[in-house]
Amino acid sequence: MKNQIEDIENRVEQLSDLLGNGDFKNIRNMLDKLSEDEIAELLDKSSNAEDISKILISLEPEMGADVLMLLYPELRSNVVDYIPIEKIALFVENLPSDEAADLVAEFEDDRIAELLEKLPEDDRAEIEELISHPEESAGAIMAHEVERLPGNYTVAQAIADLVRFGDDIEEIFQIFITDENEKLLGAMPVQRLLISSPASRLSDIADKVDVVVTIDSDREYVADLFRRNDLVSAPVVDKDRKLIGRITIDDVLDVVDEEASEDLYKIVGIAGDEEEDTGVHNIKRRIPWLLISFSGELISGFILKNFSATLSQVILLTSFIPLIMALGGNVGTQSATVMIRRIALSRWGHFHHGKAIFREIIAGMLLGIFIGILLFALGLVWGDMYVGTIAAIAIFVAMSVSSMIGSIVPVVLSRFGADPAFGAGPFITTFNDVIGLAIYLGIATILL
Repeated sequence: MKNQIEDIENRVEQLSDLLGNGDFKNIRNMLDKLSEDEIAELLDKSSNAEDISKILISLEPEMGADVLMLLYPELRSNVVDYIPIEKIALFVENLPSDEAADLVAEFEDDRIAELLEKLPEDDRAEIEELISHPEESAGAIMAHEVERLPGNYTVAQAIADLVRFGDDIEEIFQIFITDENEKLLGAMPVQRLLISSPASRLSDIADKVDVVVTIDSDREYVADLFRRNDLVSAPVVDKDRKLIGRITIDDVLDVVDEEASEDLYKIVGIAGDEEEDTGVHNIKRRIPWLLISFSGELISGFILKNFSATLSQVILLTSFIPLIMALGGNVGTQSATVMIRRIALSRWGHFHHGKAIFREIIAGMLLGIFIGILLFALGLVWGDMYVGTIAAIAIFVAMSVSSMIGSIVPVVLSRFGADPAFGAGPFITTFNDVIGLAIYLGIATILL
């Protein structure tokens, strides 16, 4: 692994030197020895989008297109700004329809129109149709290139016809069988053609397709279908069951990655596209969530003010405040994260939600007992058993309540049709801070 990293670093340095000298001939010679994935990995190490664009332009269109789509999305969005629209159009022509549509969709509307004008009529119509689908739908991630053969074909005719797939389809996972109206009849693995009688009709030897994706299906639902059924490819049909495309496992992995990133951003209260937005708009979108935190912590300040008499009696109480607030909020966020993941990966009924919530509350209570013992021991070390007892009881109650809130809020949001990821952000963290502080000082006041 170390040697591999050093090799990449050496290549990056060599590439930088060649770029500095404008030696694109030797750059080409260097890259010709590498695969598309290796070239993309090499270019990802560079921070100069303009230099990367020059390298892509110097490559053969098919390779340049593949490398461009393998770059990290944030880098690719910067690189395409330096590539002439005619070259982008050439890249689009050399990409599968789903990747071509993804690339086109990254541009502003005015540049999309300019780009589509540069494409052949068939490609333009295909891409316009793909980018017209809602972003979250199956239609937006499918490819029109699909391995289809008529059901009335014989095996011999099918084998002779397989050659035509090679130009447009990179990998053939299965062959879909259609009737005369292009409605889906069934599917079969390619190898079945090699072991079947040449005179057999495809409709007679095809399997029933158990999993079919409709064009308006939500893409998260599609990802769940692939996960539960261990699929590598699935047909996409319209409302009349007419075969219009396919979705493959690489498309689904992109969806899973995007959705995971989106939920992660929501958990901390920012929009998923902020990573590439460094302007004022970025700041404006963060302000509401920071105001939630500001309001919550302001309440914490009022709580401290109102319990000042208690704190003045035993100054040592203040030493435990950061621990109570931080640990309570942490447990709440953990419970929320666990529930969000469980909700995303399954279709539970109310009973199963209840069991999961109960497990999280029990976990919070057990963690509260464990941390409580540590705080009690810490109180003894610091010379005040009473403060240690107060801290131990408070942390137990705070962590139990926090785990309950953290596990219930995402479920409630989900049942009302809201995105549960938003509930795990600043709202739960701040709320648990306030609750933890109030519990701690309330118990201290009662016991003292």
